[in-house]
Amino acid sequence: MNKFIVLFFLFLTISVSANEMNSKQKQLAQKEYPTETLYQLWADYRKNEHSIIKFYDGLAEKHIVELKKGNPKKATVTYLAKGSSETDYILQSGGPDFYGLRFKKIGNSNIYFCIQDIPVDAWFNYGVNEFKRTPSHELNGLDLTTMEHIYDGAVIGPEAPMSPYIHANQNVPKGELREVFLDSKFMNEERKILIYIPANYNPQIAHNLIFQFDGEDYSQGPDEGPAWQGWTPMPTILDNLIHEQKIVPTIAVFINNQGNRSGDLISKKITDFVAIELVSWVRSNYNISKNQSDVVVSGASRGGFAAANTALRHPTIVGSVLSQSGSFYYTDKENWPIYPEFEGKLILDYKKSENRGINFYLEVGLYDLGLGRVGINRQLRDILLLKNYQVDYYQYKSGHAHIGWRHTLAKGLLSLLAVQKTNKSLKQDK
Repeated sequence: MNKFIVLFFLFLTISVSANEMNSKQKQLAQKEYPTETLYQLWADYRKNEHSIIKFYDGLAEKHIVELKKGNPKKATVTYLAKGSSETDYILQSGGPDFYGLRFKKIGNSNIYFCIQDIPVDAWFNYGVNEFKRTPSHELNGLDLTTMEHIYDGAVIGPEAPMSPYIHANQNVPKGELREVFLDSKFMNEERKILIYIPANYNPQIAHNLIFQFDGEDYSQGPDEGPAWQGWTPMPTILDNLIHEQKIVPTIAVFINNQGNRSGDLISKKITDFVAIELVSWVRSNYNISKNQSDVVVSGASRGGFAAANTALRHPTIVGSVLSQSGSFYYTDKENWPIYPEFEGKLILDYKKSENRGINFYLEVGLYDLGLGRVGINRQLRDILLLKNYQVDYYQYKSGHAHIGWRHTLAKGLLSLLAVQKTNKSLKQDK
């Protein structure tokens, strides 16, 4: 913005409040405030400086989603934030813009805004950070810059594919969660797990079996918190899928983290813990299908790595992998590479091995670390397809968070365990 435009808007804000704008002035204002809501906020602010604070404080969520005129496939999100006299600038992160967005002031108020065009079927978390400049008390002439995280939110596009299965239904029988502690020789510690037992458990019939990493997050109840927080109501999802006879009765084991998630989930010992110790324990206590395809290991992020690693190392025990935003770029040298220098260890392991009869559901959000995660999931998909694995791959417009995973989990479960597939494996058991 050149000096003329800056001075012109200063003139508009201060001097024109009592007068009607001419068409050129209005056109310039609409360019600066391109949505109807923003333009009206600015117009109201010119008449009453308190109106904009009242509007902001009345928002339950600090963003507004509006359909884009002339383009039914796009919506415009307006993000709003409150600054102060110390505000240097404010940044938004999340969604289609990898590098984030910088806010601008509305007039001379302390309310800031930025806008983002999104597909109507996008849904994702975002955060807002405020950067402040304050004079140093110890050194004259030095301004100190500090960052404060001021807001978390979730944008849900008007056509985002929200899952109906995450909501509890009073007419659907609820399964039971049982807490169990097991001594593990592979993990060299006592491990806490939660066992989901479907309603009306019948020991005379064979059940599917699912192992879910990050169990403390996936064993939550429905509506556990704000949409942007880390929870997925897998017990409720299973209740609903079983009740609608989309899948046969299923037992799930939620594997909680115990202090070393980063190391455990990319280790060999966690795969042995699941495939050797946990499978054996569950089979000795419950009626589980004999077909390894009905045994699913599921995980998100590092948990996706752990799931695929477990199946590769124990394919005769675990026959299905459900990976959400799997972090397949890990190597022995890199544990968190945003820009991976080396090819992922698990990618190489699958590339070198023969087809081991594993079924895969792989998914990833398009707003998840760009090529760091989207690219690596596509690479694994292509390697698996070239080796004639059964692969169901799904991309959606979200990021690396439970707001996506809770709504796509049922899709993965149906991909691997839909009734028609399970009935086939039950016939094979006989």
